[in-house]
Amino acid sequence: MNVKRLVLIALMIPSFFFVPTQEKISIKQFDQYYTLYTTGNLKAVWDITIVPGEGTESMFLHVFFSKKAYVKDAVVTDSEGSLNSKMLSREGVPILEITFRKRLSAGAEYHFKCTLDVWKAVDVGETEGSFTLLTGYNFPVETLNITAVIPEGTKLRSFFPADGKVSAEKSISWSMESLPAGYTIQVSLSFDVLSEKFADTLFTDGVNLYHLQDFEGARQKFEQARLIYESLHLQEKVDQCDTYFTRIEGLKKGLPLFKEAVQLYTDSNYSEAGAKFREVKSIYDEHQLPTDEVESYIVKCDTYVSAFSELQTAETLLGENKGTEAREHLVKARELFLAVNDTTMVEQIDGKIAQISSRTEAPQTRTGRKLLLFIVVVVIIVVAAALFVVSRRSKPALVQSQEEIREEMRKVKARFVYGEINKKEYEEKLAELEKQLRERKS
Repeated sequence: MNVKRLVLIALMIPSFFFVPTQEKISIKQFDQYYTLYTTGNLKAVWDITIVPGEGTESMFLHVFFSKKAYVKDAVVTDSEGSLNSKMLSREGVPILEITFRKRLSAGAEYHFKCTLDVWKAVDVGETEGSFTLLTGYNFPVETLNITAVIPEGTKLRSFFPADGKVSAEKSISWSMESLPAGYTIQVSLSFDVLSEKFADTLFTDGVNLYHLQDFEGARQKFEQARLIYESLHLQEKVDQCDTYFTRIEGLKKGLPLFKEAVQLYTDSNYSEAGAKFREVKSIYDEHQLPTDEVESYIVKCDTYVSAFSELQTAETLLGENKGTEAREHLVKARELFLAVNDTTMVEQIDGKIAQISSRTEAPQTRTGRKLLLFIVVVVIIVVAAALFVVSRRSKPALVQSQEEIREEMRKVKARFVYGEINKKEYEEKLAELEKQLRERKS
């Protein structure tokens, strides 16, 4: 994830990096202790026991880190206090020159300590940090111990060489013996940066990839987030990651079956589609996945199966000329198809129901026509009889007296007024009665 920079801390060979020549020295024990910080800085403590040669007055230590790194402070002490020391530069290479208080006795062990404050010597990213150390010596070393302590709020991820010893996942140590002059050794380690905020970002990225069905990418994000949550003892968030691991496993099993079921549904193979959707639901239930969409498809499949069953029963009854019973099943089928918004099938069923209605109503229509014709004939006869009676009543009866004639004239006028006779009949009858009245007067 992060490019590991090379950290080189060494006792320099005189001809290399232009380190000045010095008296012959052997190193009895060299303990290197590095404390790493998430700022990218480190603190180095070197405990060195040497066996000087004849007339040793000073010693040069090469202190080279990455190009970005630099020594901010260096302090050298022995059992009597501080020693004179200064940083030199030879062709851009930093060198620590240590001057002893007096010429050291040849063959007598001498111990001193160097404390270095080094900036930008550790590579730290958002999720991972790394530290690499390459040490080389122009002196023989009887015992070399290297210890690196990872920063607070981090967790050791990996280290090299593999024989390093880990202490409570906070430090890693290597020990070597009998190293000849000119021997070079490399050690490295990497660690996770434990940040709840960053872990939350990883978790959110995982959720987004999950919804995009990039399950492998999502799994990697959840694994990174879970590692941090677990190190921070955030069990609830660890459980959330585990839930998504379970869901991803379920989707890998169930999603292909879901797609098959949808295709069967599209092809109107509702019985097989329903069985396949039920298989998917079982997998989703087992892996804590939502099943609303799957259950909706199951209901639709069951509805279609029932609707086509009712339709088939209706077709069978129609073949047996049982229209009334067939109509009942068609109505049930229509309700089921309407429930799944299948307007095409609803229209087909409406057509079948209309055909059944026309077959049933045809005999009734013929009977109705005969009855209507009979009624018309009766009405005609009744009307004719009524007209005959009216015409008989319309002729004036022979009267004997003038009063009877005048009474008849009043009746004729009344009939005209009420519209029982027209004007012509009125005038004719009235003229005849007036004639009879004149005859009676004469």
